[in-house]
Amino acid sequence: MAAQEIPPVAARATARGPREKAQKFPILIIAPALVLMTLLIAYPVAESVHISLGSWDGIGSVTYRGLANYRRLINDSLVRQSIVTSLVFFVGTVVCTVVIATLLANAINRKVPGARFFKTIWFLPVIVPVSVAGVFWSNSFQPSTGVVNTVLGSLGLGDAHTWLASPTSALIVTIFVAVWTQTGYAMLILLGAMDTISPEVHEAATLDGVSEAGRLFRITLPNIVPMLGTVTTLMSVFSFNAFGIIYAMTRGGPGNATSILPVQVYKQSFIDQDYGYGSATAVVTTLIVSVIGVVVLQLFRQQRLDAR
Repeated sequence: MAAQEIPPVAARATARGPREKAQKFPILIIAPALVLMTLLIAYPVAESVHISLGSWDGIGSVTYRGLANYRRLINDSLVRQSIVTSLVFFVGTVVCTVVIATLLANAINRKVPGARFFKTIWFLPVIVPVSVAGVFWSNSFQPSTGVVNTVLGSLGLGDAHTWLASPTSALIVTIFVAVWTQTGYAMLILLGAMDTISPEVHEAATLDGVSEAGRLFRITLPNIVPMLGTVTTLMSVFSFNAFGIIYAMTRGGPGNATSILPVQVYKQSFIDQDYGYGSATAVVTTLIVSVIGVVVLQLFRQQRLDAR
């Protein structure tokens, strides 16, 4: 008895069944993440934009005022000062963090004596809560009781420095603490990227007599450009969200010398009870961070293309 032939339409339907299931499977996998992103990111952002277009004291409904809050931002000298302070804090924190993290990761990757021990020590600040780190360093930089002045005094460098009372030194100190808390995280990411470089490449460089500095700039850095871009973007976001460290150490002072944009958002929203104005400042902060992130990624993408 001859085998029964499957009609063409039925054959196509049979073949389409597994294919459709295979196409739906990834959607089902990412669906929970999409729901969480919508609830935890998209909705709060949309609600912040909605509140920024009106006046709200935290109770009742939002009174629509159009772009009044944004026009007020343009004329607010404190907000303009906070933008400048945020940019200075961003440049100082990101540059120092990425440079130090790269050097530390390279040292560990090159198996310096005690590499495992130093990797642990350098990573420890990452697991310290930012509020605890802020309080610890705030006490350490006190003029009369701080350990920093005590150490400097024992070295003959003076023991009466008012670190957190001077606008310039207060900003430098907060940048130092931010770098201290973030460098270990960036170091681990870059170390992982460096570990992917073939040992044969370094062996060939050794045979050619390439120095350690030349190896870093000619072999290591060109091979980790994509990860450098990712780390720089992450550090940029972290620097614009360093509210915990700043508020624990200086409350944005002295005056408004260390009042970055998140500190202004906190003061406007929770101290002044002007949630509409605070939301407008938060929206502007998000836009600035987004622009910086896109620019950083494009710069490193161009560097990667040039390296090819």
